[in-house]
Amino acid sequence: MTPFDMGRISAFLIKHRKIEDSSNKKGLQREEKDFAVILRESSIENMRDLEELMSGQGFSLITLSSFDVPGIGQGARVYLLARLADSHCPLLNTGRLTERMSLASGNMTVAKIWFTQIWLIHLDLLYTQRDRGPHERHKWLDASFTRDMLEQSVREHINGFIRRLNPTELVSSEVYEVLTSEKGVDITRYTKRFLDLMCEGGMLDERGNGVYRQSLLSAVEIKENFDRTLAPLMVMSSDLSTQAPIATLGHKLMTRTDDNEMQGDEL
Repeated sequence: MTPFDMGRISAFLIKHRKIEDSSNKKGLQREEKDFAVILRESSIENMRDLEELMSGQGFSLITLSSFDVPGIGQGARVYLLARLADSHCPLLNTGRLTERMSLASGNMTVAKIWFTQIWLIHLDLLYTQRDRGPHERHKWLDASFTRDMLEQSVREHINGFIRRLNPTELVSSEVYEVLTSEKGVDITRYTKRFLDLMCEGGMLDERGNGVYRQSLLSAVEIKENFDRTLAPLMVMSSDLSTQAPIATLGHKLMTRTDDNEMQGDEL
């Protein structure tokens, strides 16, 4: 792999977050096929240099085969670019997220709140309700839900949990005020924007008929980053072996002080 090749491959990975090396996969770009050949034939030293280059950009380059996870064809490989939880990634920020999530008001804070809440609820559907641990990336093929399921879960979260909170007991009620001011139609709009954004970002795959499945990249990132991101926020029950649904972290996020706010711009 020449420095020129490394530069082109790194640019492709940053844009698409994935390169598949499979002779049987349909729909692969010619460029992706060429890059896959280069990566397969690269020396250990070349791969280590590429990994260090990606690490400097806030990513971890992960190579998987059919021996590592189901869903990868025999003899095939997948190269994934996962975000590093403990490293600031200058190439990712919330600008595009807030632009895509914002409705007519264009309020960035409101957009971030809705995205975070729906993101936590979608993790409930992918993990908690399937009795699946965050490190079980091999179960990604069965992790799917429908748009209606997500919308209904968001409604139940707001009406059955958020609206029952006492705003006077919250350190900051901004999240509470945003969610409780929802009149019904906003949930459908924000859910659609969330799903579109997640599909474009390679976190979800649209399967047709309103069905969405977790992508392998998403499963890998959750496995790699859970201990450094979500785990410290998990709401534990009196039985430490049992964890409350991930969606209830919305309450935990609402009642955190400024000193405990997560650093960085990524969500």
